Amino acid sequence: MSNIHGVHSFNDNGSGGAGGARSGGGRGGYAYAGGGPEQGFNQQFPIPAGHISLLRVGGGSFPELCDLFCPRYRLLCFTTFISVVQCIMLVVCLIVGAEMFDGAFVKGNDMGGPGGQTFLYMGAKYLPDIKEGQVFRFISPILLHGGILHLASNLFFQCRVGFIFELRWGLVNYVLIYLLTGLGASYFSCLISPKSISVGASGALFGLTGADLSYLIMNWRYLPNQEKFQELCMVMCVIIINFLIGMTGSGNIDNSAHFGGLVFGFLIGFALTNILQPEDPNTKNYRIGGWASYTALSVICLPCIFLLNLA
Repeated sequence: MSNIHGVHSFNDNGSGGAGGARSGGGRGGYAYAGGGPEQGFNQQFPIPAGHISLLRVGGGSFPELCDLFCPRYRLLCFTTFISVVQCIMLVVCLIVGAEMFDGAFVKGNDMGGPGGQTFLYMGAKYLPDIKEGQVFRFISPILLHGGILHLASNLFFQCRVGFIFELRWGLVNYVLIYLLTGLGASYFSCLISPKSISVGASGALFGLTGADLSYLIMNWRYLPNQEKFQELCMVMCVIIINFLIGMTGSGNIDNSAHFGGLVFGFLIGFALTNILQPEDPNTKNYRIGGWASYTALSVICLPCIFLLNLA
């Protein structure tokens, strides 16, 4: 997963830096997936109905590229839709940069894209403009990327986990998590880096990882040990590696947006990700706590953003 790219220093002279799947079985019961390349694994370790493995892909020892990079790929789903839109928006940014500003590819943008003024024109997060009423800039950065490398790295992670999360949590919940955590990423970016121009879906992608942590916590007792420990290890490695890259990077990485997406994703995950046992006695507490904490943090952030002194 790539990082949201702070594009305030991009210039031409190089200065500055679908419904949840069910496998059968009774209510909240365990089910074996019938047939398919995962059959042997599932016969050894029963997977709860409603859980789709993030780690096991089809094709045995030599999976097809689609199974390896886009497991559970479907054409008609939100993950495909948002990925296509993000690709189109990068092409539009390149054209706008070439026709109206300092070019489609500028020397100061090591991600392979246009300069900061192009992204500002296209709807990047920029607090001075937000305070003037352009509140769409809280959400529009999700559709924009700093360049070809930035988009490619984000799409790799988005397609690797997005199709599976969309099946696990359902279309509506997945879309809400994606958008609400993207908002949260912009909130933190405005508070911590108020004068930066930032674009990218990485805040929302960190939000998905945060929501997956909530999912694992709520369903810990229902998942096989090997499955849950491997997934937890993978998610934590993704988070740690990306934050390390952010801290040692070029300075064009918006770590505040990443952290905001992760925090908001962890909170909203308790409200929107599925619980594998419908009769879990803590379900109501999880849902209320998730919505209440997400709302409370948003209510704290928004007034602070608009009262922030940019002088």
